[in-house]
Amino acid sequence: MSEPPPRPDYVRIAVLEHDLLGIQPRPGTAAALIVKMRRAGTCLAHQPVDTSILGDPAPTGLCGRCGHAMVLGSDGNWTTA
Repeated sequence: MSEPPPRPDYVRIAVLEHDLLGIQPRPGTAAALIVKMRRAGTCLAHQPVDTSILGDPAPTGLCGRCGHAMVLGSDGNWTTA
């Protein structure tokens, strides 16, 4: 028996439409929740991206998922700013 064709991921499509085209997802949907969580900076697990420039007093970055500002501590762990 052959595998069925892959099904579209409507949540991911709605989030991409918001990110790329500014189309708001329908209220009460999973996509609307994801967009609200990104705005609030409430990722379940941040993915820090180093955005430091030469001369910064401490390494700084942004979360690759929600865009929340982050700082690299002396212990080597990223924390939200």
